[in-house]
Amino acid sequence: MLAVVKDRAERGVSLEEIPVPAISPYEVLVRVGAVGICGSDQRIYHEVTPEKKPRRFVIGHEIAGEVVACGEQVHRFRPGAAVAIEICIGCAICKFCKIGHVNLCQKLEELGVTMDGGMAEYVAVPERNLHPIPPGMSFVQATLADPLACVIRGLEMVRVEQGSWVAVLGPGQMGLLATQVVRRILKARVAVVGTRADRLLLAKDLGADAVVNLHEVDPVSAVRELTEGGADYVFEAAGSAAALEQGIAMARKGGAVVLLTVHKDVRVNMEPAIRHELKLYGSICYNRREYEHALGLLAQGKLNVDPFVAHTFPLSRVEEAFDLVLSRRGVKAILIPGAGGGPQG
Repeated sequence: MLAVVKDRAERGVSLEEIPVPAISPYEVLVRVGAVGICGSDQRIYHEVTPEKKPRRFVIGHEIAGEVVACGEQVHRFRPGAAVAIEICIGCAICKFCKIGHVNLCQKLEELGVTMDGGMAEYVAVPERNLHPIPPGMSFVQATLADPLACVIRGLEMVRVEQGSWVAVLGPGQMGLLATQVVRRILKARVAVVGTRADRLLLAKDLGADAVVNLHEVDPVSAVRELTEGGADYVFEAAGSAAALEQGIAMARKGGAVVLLTVHKDVRVNMEPAIRHELKLYGSICYNRREYEHALGLLAQGKLNVDPFVAHTFPLSRVEEAFDLVLSRRGVKAILIPGAGGGPQG
């Protein structure tokens, strides 16, 4: 089968012919219908970390497709089922897995990150990671369940109240999805902070009450003035140390900052967080309930997904797909390994 392979000793990815994966008694083999390229995939694309294991693996974790084979201990799905797939594979026996927080599993594995993922014609996954795709939803649309579930988890860290002010830093995939959920579902007010006029215009089209271009104004002063003293909640979805520091500085006293992105080795002025008694929350991945919630919101049509599904590519054009997102010419790129776009064709 064709697959997009990352060699950690080299920058970039390669398209290779590799064997179709075998499945265990508790796994299913899924013919991949669509797989998204997200921010984590872009980071992996650039990384050169040969010391990490596995050194060579198939990337991709925003996956939807059709079940084609089942292990003998698989009971909930049969060949032909249209499914969306969770990224986190837990041990099922640690204390976190037992209470449903598989994202915090002590032996966590992640599809497309620590083991072979879905940028391929086929992927093998445990049955417990599968979700039925709602009727009428395409494979392409179903790939958005993963990033949307991450957003939902972050939003559930705090109690966003109707009419409150939420600052969203970074109008990328996560930020634009968060903007819609906050505005359309939670009925709060949203200010989106970014650097690109086109993305900020899109944020406005998707419902943002205000946008702030940090190339034109000081974002901290602008948000504090707009919200009359500071945002009640700040969602950092930009992934930079500067954005994190700005987010802490623009939150109101007693407010909350939720980190939707992973930060490593950053220097940040924490004085405002202490003096203003801010609550800082880290949010990573999601649990099964949040993934189901995401699929439900997508099925109900409550969010505008058009900007996220506008750019699709076959596996043979994977470099072109990565170029699109790395050059920030599109919000998202989605690979379609086979013909058609979903259960409805």
